[in-house]
Amino acid sequence: MTTIVHIAVSGNKQVLVTTQAGQTRMQPGSHHTFTVHGEGEISVKELGDFLSAPDLPLVRPFVDESAPVEA
Repeated sequence: MTTIVHIAVSGNKQVLVTTQAGQTRMQPGSHHTFTVHGEGEISVKELGDFLSAPDLPLVRPFVDESAPVEA
């Protein structure tokens, strides 16, 4: 069975959405549809500091910016 979940973000912080497919960063003013299959689950948590203005794109794959970059 597949379930479709629509998430809309308001406020002044980004959120990290984790699903079976991976992690997505969503900023205030954004909305996105996710799917859940079988026993899968979706989790949402605040991410980072307060934002005065979001960056584009509002919805993008999560990349850990604090991790060291390999050359």
